[in-house]
Amino acid sequence: MRADRDVSRRAALRGAMGTAALAAGAISLPAQRRGDDPYPESIAGYLKRLYSRQQQPFAFRDNYPGGFTQWQRDARAQLRLRLGLDKIAVAAGKHRPAIELGEAVDMGEYTRQKGVIETEPEVRMPFWLLKPKGKGPFPLGIFPHGHSETGHDTTAGVFANEEARKRALAEDRDVAVQAVRLGWVAIAPTVRGLSGGTVPDLHERHGGRDCRSHVIHCLLAGRTAMGERVWDMSRILDWAVKLPDVNARHILCMGNSGGGMVTIFAAACDERITIAVPSCSFSPTVSETGFVYHCDCNVVPGLMEVGGLHHVAGLIAPRHLLSVNGRKDRLHSIKAVEFAAAEVRKIYEAAGHPQRYEHRWGAEGHRFYKDLMWPFIQAAMAA
Repeated sequence: MRADRDVSRRAALRGAMGTAALAAGAISLPAQRRGDDPYPESIAGYLKRLYSRQQQPFAFRDNYPGGFTQWQRDARAQLRLRLGLDKIAVAAGKHRPAIELGEAVDMGEYTRQKGVIETEPEVRMPFWLLKPKGKGPFPLGIFPHGHSETGHDTTAGVFANEEARKRALAEDRDVAVQAVRLGWVAIAPTVRGLSGGTVPDLHERHGGRDCRSHVIHCLLAGRTAMGERVWDMSRILDWAVKLPDVNARHILCMGNSGGGMVTIFAAACDERITIAVPSCSFSPTVSETGFVYHCDCNVVPGLMEVGGLHHVAGLIAPRHLLSVNGRKDRLHSIKAVEFAAAEVRKIYEAAGHPQRYEHRWGAEGHRFYKDLMWPFIQAAMAA
């Protein structure tokens, strides 16, 4: 009972603080300096050796044996291996995801339904399904959220109170609602390890962070939390692309923060995704000095052998990719983000479609920027 109370208290605290407050309060360094501070000399030398290009056999390079296509084939296979996707598939066995849908609620311009998908045996993940009114079929969007107990609710425009609604709308966080109003079938799933389906941190052994507790259990079993998230997104797509009112020619994945990380990895692994828009998550995995930018729950053992996050993003090529960052976001370095964007541009040039990748800066912090995102998405659909 004590453990249950501890978990509930932490969940309530996170809900009260909100994602934006967590992002702003956790870091005190200005964005321009994030990751630039040097480690002690002995440690700096160790990290330099650890992350040297010689230790990255599956990172993109112009002279990769077999060229661009062979690099993508090799790197994607290595990424899936490191994510533990094959082990998740073996553990799932012959399980076929079961879907439960509630009554459709008329929201005026669209309908909204509660749903639950069992992506693995006994792993039940709630989601919201939003559908436009009128004659389809419609393009499909899936919108994973970041660290938040109620992230999928916010994404779907379901708010606990007026204060939460105002805060979310001020930061464009109701992206599934934005999508359905633009004529998309929109799915707002819970993200495993960030809300539903998370192994709680009993007795605060992992610093009171349930996401860290969850990833430790994953790693002990030879899988990763990110692999589970990618698995869940793909199982949702397996079901959604068969809906009669869905046109699978255009499939969008878009998320902020941890949801942006899911977006990058899911689009890298699942080639059905045609447009990817990660927000306030795109950067190198490590800085020039070896500083790690992302939350521990995103860790993928051996990821640097594939070149780190920006090379994972390169696996999305030649499909459309827009990375968005906020200039005032304290979680990332402007210098490092610019470096990563330049590297991804090189990969898209090698793919023969440099125009399909863009990086855009929002004027504020750790949030969505709908005025930057939707014009890119609509242009990608028209291309």
